Amino acid sequence: MEEAATAPRRRLSAPDRRAAILDDALEIFSARGFNEASLDDVAARGGISKALIYEHFSSKRELQLALLDTFVHELIARVVGAIGGADENEARLRAGIEAFLEFAEERPAALRLLTRNVSDPDAGEALDRLREEAAGAVASMMVADAPPPQPGDLAVEETSAVLAHLIAGGIQFMAGWWLANPGAIRRESVVEVAMGLYWLGLERLGEGERWGRRQSPP
Repeated sequence: MEEAATAPRRRLSAPDRRAAILDDALEIFSARGFNEASLDDVAARGGISKALIYEHFSSKRELQLALLDTFVHELIARVVGAIGGADENEARLRAGIEAFLEFAEERPAALRLLTRNVSDPDAGEALDRLREEAAGAVASMMVADAPPPQPGDLAVEETSAVLAHLIAGGIQFMAGWWLANPGAIRRESVVEVAMGLYWLGLERLGEGERWGRRQSPP
């Protein structure tokens, strides 16, 4: 297997070579972490010289940014597209969760790239952008169908923003954990548990129940 991964490649066009370098960098950065990996590692995996990498990317940082930009956009497009393609809020929420987990299943290296080295400024900025766009899509869904606020409630927009960030952040970190434990739980079961937490909780809020204002049992 290792020999196949490091075997020299045929001559490629410039766009194809750039794409091949990105593929190799994705595998190296996701497996080892950006700070621990080197361009020498990327070059060795592709069976090319480091000088050839510099013909396409000026630095390891530029290579990382190109990967982050690609996969953040892809994941956002999948999640937002899935939410927008459903007709009702329950179906929208389920579709968004499923889209996130499908991305994790189909592109595990990409999700690892997005969730490793989160203290790195550039990786952190990419994750923030991902979380904000996903939360924005969820918040818009909530605001559109929110019941009138009760006395003492936050404004609908503020409540929706809090809930949307709880959902988006929770799904993001849950997907990272699920990916780190392959085969432990089926994707469909993960979606069911997540919907049990988020959707049933949202339904209770919509029916007027509030945690801080629950009546004591008789």
